[in-house]
Order: sequence, then structure tokens, then C-alpha cells
Amino acid sequence: MARLATISPTLAPVAVRDMLDRSAIGALEIPRPPLDHLPYRDFVHALLRAPGFKLDFNRLEPDAALALASDQLFGRGAYLRERALLAADIGALANLAEGLVGARASVTIRTYFAPGDLVWHVDRIEERAGFRLLWPLGRPAGMRVTPADNIDAPIHRAYLRREHPLLGRLDTQVLRSGAAVEALWAHRPAQLAAMMSGRFPFLVDPEREIEVTTGAASIHRAETPAQTGTYHRSSWTNRHAPGLQVVITVTSDSR
Repeated sequence: MARLATISPTLAPVAVRDMLDRSAIGALEIPRPPLDHLPYRDFVHALLRAPGFKLDFNRLEPDAALALASDQLFGRGAYLRERALLAADIGALANLAEGLVGARASVTIRTYFAPGDLVWHVDRIEERAGFRLLWPLGRPAGMRVTPADNIDAPIHRAYLRREHPLLGRLDTQVLRSGAAVEALWAHRPAQLAAMMSGRFPFLVDPEREIEVTTGAASIHRAETPAQTGTYHRSSWTNRHAPGLQVVITVTSDSR
């Protein structure tokens, strides 16, 4: 399987933006150590043992947002050193993303699996430029990406018109009940088989799928009025081990 081009997290944002703008697939990989090699692994594993949740940092800095989650879940002052180190790494990635468009990043973390992510899709935003940086900690498989010309757009649009409301309902069911996707959609074997394999009717050539290295971060283009987006999906392998997903989004109307 092909691999994405990799960049250093210390590369100048203007160089990263140029690579993303010129890339046919619109995605780059940032190598990261495996979770169990990181100094905050105990904190992350503790978060993963808690019930699944999503936390939007809003205007909070990463250290304040992680303190909020940690204090509520484990008591005031727990994991002080570990959460400070994790916050510093999230902050560094957010700074890189912010440099792509010259605007403040929106940061979210979540610890549950959204089965709708198993379907090939692009992230769509209204502004002229937008990018999303994803950093999964503790997931057993990397995200998949594919070039836009490997998706039959009319079939894809028709598929999502039919399936999008059902996928949204499925995401909610999984979050609220923790039930297995296989059980919830056992009555839809064709759709379930496509989610398992990634081989949907709109995918032209399955051999043109590219896997992000397990544990690595990645940046991809969002679809906007001025730029094409990157088609991506999660791996079926992650459904029972969603890990801690750090999602950093940047948008701008000026760049």
C-alpha cells in the first residue's frame, strides 16, 4: 500500500501549506511515537477507560481544557505532569495548523468511535481555506485516504443523500448505548460489508487507497468553495479501540 509524504512538525507552516496546495491527494503525515512510548501514556489510558466522551476546547488553551476533563473524571490535581505534557504536544500541533491559514485553531478531543467515519467522505466548510489535523492516540490502525478522482462523485452524492441521516442516527446509537455496529446494522448486510472493507459502490479502484501510519498525525484539506477536499475514512479495525482522537481544524476567508 502506498504511503503519504511525511513532514516534520517543525517545518515552517508556509512550506506545509505549499505542499498541501500542490498535493494531488491533499494530505500529509506527521510521524509520532506510539502511545506507549509517550510520557503521558498513563493519563491517556485512564481517559480511554472512562465512558466515551467528546470535549470541545472552545476558547480554552489545551492545558486548561485537559485540566477540566481530568478534574471531572479523576479528581482535582490528578495526572498534573502527564496532562501538561500532552497539552504541550497538542498546542504545538495546533500552532502548526494555525500557521497554514493565519487563524486560531478549533480543537476537540473524543474517545468514542463514530461508525459514520467508516464511509469515504470529505470535510466541508464555508470559508475559502480549511484544513484538519488528526492525531489518534491508541488506535490500532491508521486513517485511509484516496484521491478525489478515485471517487465517482455522482454515485457518492446519491449514496450520501440516502445514507447520511442513517449514519448520523447510527453514530448517536453507538455513543449512547455502546452497542456494536455489527449488531445495530445486522439488518443491513450490504452496507455493513462495505463499512468493514471500505469498498463502496462509488470507489473506483480499491488499490488506490493510502493508509496513514498507525499512531501518526495527519493534515488534510477540507472541501471549500476554493479548494478540493481529501476523501478519507476510518478503519474497521478501530471500531472497538477508538483511542483518543485529537481533532484540530483551521479555517480562513482570507487565505
